[in-house]
Amino acid sequence: MPTIIEVAVRHMENNTGLKAYADKRAARLAGTFPKAESVKVVLDKQRHLYQAEFIVQEKGQTAVGATQMATSAASAIDAAAAHAEKQLRKQRNKVLSVHTRTTQKK
Repeated sequence: MPTIIEVAVRHMENNTGLKAYADKRAARLAGTFPKAESVKVVLDKQRHLYQAEFIVQEKGQTAVGATQMATSAASAIDAAAAHAEKQLRKQRNKVLSVHTRTTQKK
């Protein structure tokens, strides 16, 4: 099942180049984590700062959200994607390193 990628732009004119860049970063994130069911990207402008938010839902896991602000939209997208990737790696490592109980059958 392919990953669903949604990009929403708020409080600024619809910039197709910016939307395409966010879509590309979300696709790269989904490619790195194949269990991702959906990636939502929200781009927002508040006065002179741009805000990017990545929300990644993996199958059977809690959704991971990362929000970053920067003076340029591209750097906000990059920072939020990197933060979401870091959180997903940490979550995956926790799942992989869980101690399992070994029981002996009688």
